[in-house]
Amino acid sequence: MSQRLSRLLKEPLFHFLILGLAIYAGYGWLNPGDAFEGEQVIRVGEGERAWMRTSFEKRWKRPPTSEELEGLTKEYVRETAFYREALAMGLDQDDTIVRRRLAQKLEFLVQDLIDVKPPTDGELKAYFDEHRASYRAPDLITFSHAFVDPDKWGDDTESHAAAVLEGLGKADDPTGGAKELGDPFMLQLYYPERTETDISKLFGGGFARSLGDLDVGAWQGPILSGYGVHLVYVHDKEAFPEPAFAGVRDRIADDWVAAKREELNEEYRERLLEKYTIVIEDEPASDTVARGEPSQ
Repeated sequence: MSQRLSRLLKEPLFHFLILGLAIYAGYGWLNPGDAFEGEQVIRVGEGERAWMRTSFEKRWKRPPTSEELEGLTKEYVRETAFYREALAMGLDQDDTIVRRRLAQKLEFLVQDLIDVKPPTDGELKAYFDEHRASYRAPDLITFSHAFVDPDKWGDDTESHAAAVLEGLGKADDPTGGAKELGDPFMLQLYYPERTETDISKLFGGGFARSLGDLDVGAWQGPILSGYGVHLVYVHDKEAFPEPAFAGVRDRIADDWVAAKREELNEEYRERLLEKYTIVIEDEPASDTVARGEPSQ
């Protein structure tokens, strides 16, 4: 018996249980009666059960069985009981996660309640003219590159890159020349029909922008990336024409509605903040100095 008691006293779960009881007892002593005030009945009506069925069907694409609905009901009762006790103990106060989730829930509710009337063609055309570049298909670039590894060549990287560039200009096959004369590279040496965004993800924005300025049909460089030095041969550039309004009208309508919703959401936020007086207290000078920041 003593051994079992000794093992029980060493169990982390037992320590957690004792700590929880101590917290609850302490709260009850400081706030007598609070934890037991209010409604003590958890009602599960047809509305709640209909909500459970709908949520289940959206997730699993079928109605719940009677056993599954019973399980959902038990979970709802358990969650409601824990929620009420947590509120009674003040566990929602000064909690960043709870505050953030409630704020997000209000924003979602506001978005659901916002009713945006369908736009006219005039409104859509004005939106299209303002954001025309967003509806243009991105240019496509096909290129090869030869890599010069700065870790291998050190101070001679620049002169070696110039020598490789000269050799590449004499090669019959641009892609084959890159493999023979360049240093080993972890990614591909040939990239067909890539957008600037695609290239940026692989080599960085600076490399991608520089590529757009290069001429077609000749080895050029060096161009820098996060990997090192590259000599580049642009095989082809494909530029798409300006989009026609009729061809992207449905997409414009979706974007217009989304932008309008955001505009109305921002108006709601501003009106909401007008209800409050915002007071931002100055930071004490002693705290500022204590953290090593310059005093004013």
